[in-house]
Amino acid sequence: MKKLLLSFALIAIFGITNSFSQCTPNVTCVPVGQTFGICPDSTSGLAIGCVGVPYSQVVSIKVPADGTDFGQPTAQIVDIEIKSISGLAPGLSHACSPTNCKFPKLTNGCALISGTPTAVHNQQIVVTADAHVKIFGIPITQTQTFSKYFSIVNNCVGISDGLDLNAFDVKQNSPNPFSDKTEIVFSSPVVSDVEFKVYNVIGAVVYNNSFKANKGANTITVEANSFAPGVYIYSISNGTKTITKRMIVSSK
Repeated sequence: MKKLLLSFALIAIFGITNSFSQCTPNVTCVPVGQTFGICPDSTSGLAIGCVGVPYSQVVSIKVPADGTDFGQPTAQIVDIEIKSISGLAPGLSHACSPTNCKFPKLTNGCALISGTPTAVHNQQIVVTADAHVKIFGIPITQTQTFSKYFSIVNNCVGISDGLDLNAFDVKQNSPNPFSDKTEIVFSSPVVSDVEFKVYNVIGAVVYNNSFKANKGANTITVEANSFAPGVYIYSISNGTKTITKRMIVSSK
């Protein structure tokens, strides 16, 4: 039963707002045959914000009718009710629709966490929710807290300028040319695997590395001592899109 209620709290965590905050549910992330789910999940995570930059994060939920997926088919859901939420970065807020913050069974909802962050922040989001269920017709209310997600805001001045944080985008490395090290800032709309390659002027790969990018702004540091002085082409690919730019390694 505890596992069931914790799972319900997971579903409820982002049932914070729906049409009132002008978001549209999109539960296509839920595997076929699964009656519950949230998007983004704990793997893709929430977008990372920047101080002074307007922030918007939509999360969709799919609420089941019972606990079949959790091994508790006799537990019939009435609704999930959000009692409180804490840990959002200063300047961000949420609202509920319906205003009583109760999300009935067999509904798709969505959350829009929005605002303009005013300070650097890295804190767990703690949600307190009541799961209203019936077991063999007997109503039961179980209060649970859930704290798996984080609200993260960075000081991005000079880092994300000109970067589309809601898309896969790559800035020109800076400084360029460089004789010590340079940084390449890129953005990813979701947590994803990316491949970073560096080519010489004749097209041969002289460096290749794969890693997992965070949602939001990411930084790759390139050391000049890894390359001979000259002109190079670098590319960053997320599997569906590849962006290339030129960098110059100068002599010290």
